[in-house]
Amino acid sequence: MANFTTEGIIIHKINYSETSLIVKVLTKDKGLKSFIYQGAKRKGKKGQIITPLVIVNISYYQRKDSELSKIRSVDLELVYKDIPFNPVKGAIVFFINELIQNTIKEEEYNPQLYEFLKHALQILDLQTNVSNYPIKFMLALLNQIGYYPNVEPNAKYFDLLNGKLTPNEPNHPYYLKHELTLYIINFNEQPLSKNGDKIPHQIKKELLEGLLQYYKIKIDGFKPLKSLDIIETVLS
Repeated sequence: MANFTTEGIIIHKINYSETSLIVKVLTKDKGLKSFIYQGAKRKGKKGQIITPLVIVNISYYQRKDSELSKIRSVDLELVYKDIPFNPVKGAIVFFINELIQNTIKEEEYNPQLYEFLKHALQILDLQTNVSNYPIKFMLALLNQIGYYPNVEPNAKYFDLLNGKLTPNEPNHPYYLKHELTLYIINFNEQPLSKNGDKIPHQIKKELLEGLLQYYKIKIDGFKPLKSLDIIETVLS
């Protein structure tokens, strides 16, 4: 029986019994990994910190005859200063968590992706204006997973089907119009930590829905996000 420690970001949890949890974690050194946390709900086990996108340190052991690793202990690696108390940021966390669950599915070691997500969550926690954050995060994540569209000179349209920003209007209905494409180009030139200009609510709605359609086209099994209506409401 081997003992290990790792840093990770909580992606999902389900009840395993009255006192235990099954936890899926994006780990720094092993990619996506599933754990069983026996007795997590008991006093002193700190199971209450197992919430979406919390960054933790996990001590665990792995038996050769089991696919599930067993958590010995868990502690916070990073204590969020604002996310737990800010309902808008809480809604954004819910949205990002759903997006991550639909996007990152393979147990692959990807330290660059891990550091991106950790840094993105730190920005969300500290940033004051987050009205454009979900859109900017979606674009930044596309860069990380290799699906950011090719950008052609003088681009005016986002061709969702062919994954490119192009000067020519596509001959199919799966594209974003010129006004929306300009926002995407401008956002991609800005760091995630910069919120950017205020966007009219209807434009923001169309950008969110358009980008989700692009994710659906590119990623097999991508499901509709339950949090979309919530995020559109809180950011209106």
